[in-house]
Amino acid sequence: MVILRRAPLPSVVGIVVLLLGASSARATPLDFVPVGDPLEDELRALEIAGHSPTLPHFGMRPLQIVELPDDLDSQDPAVALTLARVRRAVARDRFFAVPVPGSTPRLVQQALGEDQRFEISVGLEGRGTAAQARDPFLHPGSGVHMRFAAQSGGWLGYSHVMIAEVEDGLQYAEAVFPNSELVLHSEEAYLAYHGDSSSWAVQLGRSRWHWGPGYEGTLLLSRTSAPLDGGAARFRIAALRADAMVFSSTLKTRAGERLAAHRLEWQPWDPLRIGIHEAVRYQSSAPEPLYVIGLLPYTVVQNLLVQQEPDSFDVLRNNVIAGLDVAWRIAHGTRVYGELLIDDLRTDNSTAVNKIAWQLGLEGVGTIREQRLTWGVEYTRLSRFVYTSFFGHTFEALDQPIGFPTGPDARRVTARGTWDPAVDWQVFARAARTDIGESGIDVPYVPGSPSVPTLEFAGVVEQAHEGEIGLRWWPATGIDVAVSVGYERIEQAGHVPGATQDETRASLSLRLIR
Repeated sequence: MVILRRAPLPSVVGIVVLLLGASSARATPLDFVPVGDPLEDELRALEIAGHSPTLPHFGMRPLQIVELPDDLDSQDPAVALTLARVRRAVARDRFFAVPVPGSTPRLVQQALGEDQRFEISVGLEGRGTAAQARDPFLHPGSGVHMRFAAQSGGWLGYSHVMIAEVEDGLQYAEAVFPNSELVLHSEEAYLAYHGDSSSWAVQLGRSRWHWGPGYEGTLLLSRTSAPLDGGAARFRIAALRADAMVFSSTLKTRAGERLAAHRLEWQPWDPLRIGIHEAVRYQSSAPEPLYVIGLLPYTVVQNLLVQQEPDSFDVLRNNVIAGLDVAWRIAHGTRVYGELLIDDLRTDNSTAVNKIAWQLGLEGVGTIREQRLTWGVEYTRLSRFVYTSFFGHTFEALDQPIGFPTGPDARRVTARGTWDPAVDWQVFARAARTDIGESGIDVPYVPGSPSVPTLEFAGVVEQAHEGEIGLRWWPATGIDVAVSVGYERIEQAGHVPGATQDETRASLSLRLIR
């Protein structure tokens, strides 16, 4: 998220003019909260504080605006601050009898009928960093962002187009402006339908997904993954407080590389959420119906397919991983969570190896002198060979892990905290240590090879220590600016013994959206 680089001045001035003048009307409540949106942190704070019993499937995102609470109230200063931020964001899409301070309309929000609406949003979003020993640079996604949505009844069409900095973007797209690296790109575009009772919804297109309680990333389907093209269907049984989702994606069309996943999330009572999920990587010229519907364990689906074509096991062979997660609010303001991922387990005398990963977290929300504090610590460990496949079905998209961003043979410990003296202001800090061995996502284990201890790092371990502290100003729905300074030290850099890299950096992040 950052400032434009080498964009012509007229284009910037034009966008600013658009941001300053707009019409006002209700927008569609069927919009999704994009995975990674700052609003998710506020919803997470409500979950930890114990004031969001109506929030469904929080471990299975994205959420829709229509699913978010809008009628909550609290005398707790920390919760009141959080609710104020949630309400001013939701007010763009819902009607409140009393105006909500800090809520700004989108550029165009027009009701075309009782259940027909159209909206346009334009903004400058991005992050730029200046660091030692290298030129200032923009982070991917920095540029002009344009969002369009149209609702008719339960149908929603949505597209998010950006003229922005994209990693390796010039390798597959032309620059929009001469002598710039800005390309036309999209990470969200979908058609969705929402049932009248909010008990089910379907979505088809391109988006990000996040399954599990992890903050920075999760182990099976993480917000840190590249955007995925596919379709999803979500179902809710309110009486059981249970939600289910099935997801299917095509990762490489020409090669027929596909991903399917399904998840069940259950909230037996307010403080406890339990989730179980499974994903499969397989190859097929077309999506396999039994994988798409997600009603059978994927191992059973493979057995049924091989039964039909006994001589095609090598072609029909899939790569399955499964996981279980639990999030428990042990007291108002304190929550613990954990996730276990199993890629492969050695259960006999075969030469297979155990490929597992797990994550543990502890987080809290509280007050000091009626000002909100949030904090959290998270530990993630991935064994060697997790996500990999010796027959080609690796859990990655655009060369990035679909699960946790470090990939296998890694360990990360993070600590984070925020201090919010007022609704508009926030001081934030983060520190992390990451250890990465030499057995990356491109290094699979081949059955028959000598067994190796997968929980021991391979080769020379690269160790990264980093910290960041910053100040954020968020006075309205469409204005979000932050400045930060950080430091990173990498030992055994590039897995070279004795190699060390030190870097001090300063960053500016902004979201100016209308």
